[in-house]
Amino acid sequence: MKKNYTQRLEKLKNRRLDEQLQKAVLSKSFSDIRIGESVKYALESMSPIDPSYTRNTYLASENIRNNLTKGLINKGLTVEYRHQGSVETDTHIKLHSDIDILVFTEKYHSMELPLTPSNPYHGDPLADLKELRQECYNVLNSTYNQVDNSKAKSIQVFPTNPKRKVDVVPANWVNTEDYQTTSNEKYRGIHIYDKENHSRQKDYPFMHITNVKSKNNLVSGGLAKLVRLLKTLKVDAEYEIKLSSFEITSIVYAMDNNLLNKPKYQELLLLNEGSKQLEKVITNKFYRESLMSPNGKENVFGTSEIKIIELKKLKLELDELIEDITEELRIQFKRIDENIIYG
Repeated sequence: MKKNYTQRLEKLKNRRLDEQLQKAVLSKSFSDIRIGESVKYALESMSPIDPSYTRNTYLASENIRNNLTKGLINKGLTVEYRHQGSVETDTHIKLHSDIDILVFTEKYHSMELPLTPSNPYHGDPLADLKELRQECYNVLNSTYNQVDNSKAKSIQVFPTNPKRKVDVVPANWVNTEDYQTTSNEKYRGIHIYDKENHSRQKDYPFMHITNVKSKNNLVSGGLAKLVRLLKTLKVDAEYEIKLSSFEITSIVYAMDNNLLNKPKYQELLLLNEGSKQLEKVITNKFYRESLMSPNGKENVFGTSEIKIIELKKLKLELDELIEDITEELRIQFKRIDENIIYG
């Protein structure tokens, strides 16, 4: 059944609405009357967010960081910051995108084996992160009207100028052997504090960001285009699709470069390549279970089959879009042929 693309294009416009101008910020293809709705939806979904709005997302982060720094210094806490998330890899799909701020304690850092500290820390790392989390909340709650402290790993802040959702994530650095050897921060890991379990979770977000951006450059932006499209299909589906941005990015990242490297005039071919990749992940048990994240450290799905139904939902959305585009182009080319024959 053909999708309601008028409705879907309206949803897409709303995600890209500049509330001050009351105008959606869209690519030139959106207003091209020669392009049908399903093609327009696909092309616009693959398009990046205008860089000026991404700069405003970073401005919202900077304002929060400045307020945090002042407030935490008064509590005797010094920190440093980094970003993670889809804004960093240019795979975000909203004009007013969310952004993650990692807040690192400067009291200590962890070390991965075989590294050992020459001057061991004698404090309580978990207690320190719990304190950092609480003090971050106190500062933010006294500064902003809307602050949500209910999430396990982040404090959500909703500043209004510029309007964004910002996740503040308390963490500590994890130095690896590669980082110790090269001083390249992409090799540095982190521990994220989980307040629900009073525990820490290890991650390597900077290797993820570096590898995704590097591969995207090699494939002329095809990786980011396909990720944006799949994320758009996920949020616009009439039913919930329980796949994270991390999982979708990992699936696309695993594709061969030549499958993602399409010239501008052939970028719709990315849809077919994406469908084949989803089919491979769904049906090839060994491939799915061995699929690794872009940082090479995490097994994306493991042996669990719980995500297969979600992958099938996403593939159905993509395949229906491909069918609708094929039919739309068939009708369009038929009209062109008739005009040539009959004048």
